Amino acid sequence: MINVGIVGFGRYGKKYYNHLLKNQNLKKKKILRKQKKKNPKFTNNKEKFFSLKNIDLYIIASSTFTHFEYLNKILNKNKHIIVEKPLVKNLYQHHKVEKKIKKLKKIILINHTDLYMDAYSKLKKKIKDIGKIKSVDLVYGKSDPYKLKEIKKTTDLPYFEWFPHPLAIIKDLFIKNNFKFELKEKRAIKNSFLKQDLKVYFYKNNLSIKLTFSNNYKNPKRNLTIYGTKGSLIYKGYQKKKLFLVKKNNRIYLPTNDVDPIKNLLHNFEIKFKQKNPKDDRNLMLATSKKLFQISDKIKL
Repeated sequence: MINVGIVGFGRYGKKYYNHLLKNQNLKKKKILRKQKKKNPKFTNNKEKFFSLKNIDLYIIASSTFTHFEYLNKILNKNKHIIVEKPLVKNLYQHHKVEKKIKKLKKIILINHTDLYMDAYSKLKKKIKDIGKIKSVDLVYGKSDPYKLKEIKKTTDLPYFEWFPHPLAIIKDLFIKNNFKFELKEKRAIKNSFLKQDLKVYFYKNNLSIKLTFSNNYKNPKRNLTIYGTKGSLIYKGYQKKKLFLVKKNNRIYLPTNDVDPIKNLLHNFEIKFKQKNPKDDRNLMLATSKKLFQISDKIKL
């Protein structure tokens, strides 16, 4: 039995909570939330929550600006961690937790949602069928109005919460490549709300990657297309039919299991927990976080 403590009980905190209810191997012990609740499983007392001695795994599902505080507490306790993206809010925090994360002798995973989609896992197995990769195209975003008055720095802009997902895919597919990049950005203001359109171009040798984001798409987009010398692969995370192989202008649908990625993430943790020397996401996580802040440095407020 693995005892679990959840930090945060918003949208994703509730998702983790509901999955734990169905999992016999993962037992929820305590949930830290802002408001009081007449339930022994909940507390708003941080000191009491982090003084519990029987927690094996902490799940951080709170707001991004709180991640740094909670990561430091848990890293100092040397416990297993699952954390929602993005890892932290700024580059200073990244450098501080990076040192501790590299020393941690426990499992640490981050919920880069696409990486735990069944469709994405099957896409990776099919990459060999499209020959040498020539280019990659990612399109992410949805209609998501941002109040102009709430934006104080570049990490408050719409792209920041979205970019960890496509950046994680890029790092997962090309972990050894340190791409150079350029970006183009447009902003518009309507009724005190900000619209941001951002394109980032990654390139190295004969490989090019284009990442397009907007918080003004009418229909949500979570799309990945990989072009190879013998065909291409298409992943559409928001559609029922998520994965396609294209060869000689024929589009072939590849069946996938529509399983909640959080369920897959928790299952992945269980597998690693049973292994003696598990490999986790820390290198991918740190590389993704670092690239996010490299891009942030190029964006003007």
